[in-house]
Amino acid sequence: MSNTSHHPVLVERSGHVGRLVLNRPDKSNALTFDDAQFLVERLHELEADDDIKVIILKGRGRSFCAGHDFDDVVRVFGLDCKGADGKPFRMSQRARLSFDKKLADEYMAFQYAEKPVIAQVQGSAVGFGMYLTELVDLVVCADDAKFSHAEQRLGFAGNTWHLNMQILTYGPKKVRELLLFGSQFDGKDAERLGLANISVPAADLEATTERWAEKVARNPRDAIVLGKAIHNMAIDSLGGSQQFMRGAVGHTLGTGLSFEEDEFNFFRERRDKGTKAAYQNRDATYERETL
Repeated sequence: MSNTSHHPVLVERSGHVGRLVLNRPDKSNALTFDDAQFLVERLHELEADDDIKVIILKGRGRSFCAGHDFDDVVRVFGLDCKGADGKPFRMSQRARLSFDKKLADEYMAFQYAEKPVIAQVQGSAVGFGMYLTELVDLVVCADDAKFSHAEQRLGFAGNTWHLNMQILTYGPKKVRELLLFGSQFDGKDAERLGLANISVPAADLEATTERWAEKVARNPRDAIVLGKAIHNMAIDSLGGSQQFMRGAVGHTLGTGLSFEEDEFNFFRERRDKGTKAAYQNRDATYERETL
């Protein structure tokens, strides 16, 4: 058997429970785009395993998932690239849209998974990690987990992939707040807001998640899959799949924004001052009380 310990996602099975374990603890489980594709492939692997009734999605180490690996974001979208003339190079909209459609398919895979997926969340769930929690069936989190759409502070301000699901989860007013501010909330607030089904002390997180998975697995196989199919059809009647088509176009437009000179531009800050300073200045811009 080949050694899989270096893989970005590990697959575990016991009884009727499958587990997808994000395996980049040194990066707080931030995934490259290739890693995210690998994750979806492993999800499909467990969907196809007839012994598996329910899937737990979790992360090794201190955090669930800190989003997409930003170095990979910069590489894929050519944010640091220069053309033959030495001037900054920008990926064409058509190339970005083609790539964003693939991302949309990966996000849809979790919303439309054939079997229930439970996210077990500790530490940070940011950006892509936050998307996963919003798209899976159930969320069990630690009281001190930290959730945020900090990626919105890059200049998206509500331009996101799955707005319909967010509105259904939080309500329209709260969604506007979360996406305009990119602010952080903890596990207890996640339960109060309807993102998490239950928030528990960190020491109880794994046992609680396993207990929930075992309870889901008590249902018959056919009932689990058909129940999820009916759920997906209901979500579709509320724009469940259409949101991802809109989200792909929105992300393409959002990654090509123009900024005025007096507006905070994360990528300009990163170029001039480095990544760490850019993140610090981004958060300071959004968190100060007055302009």
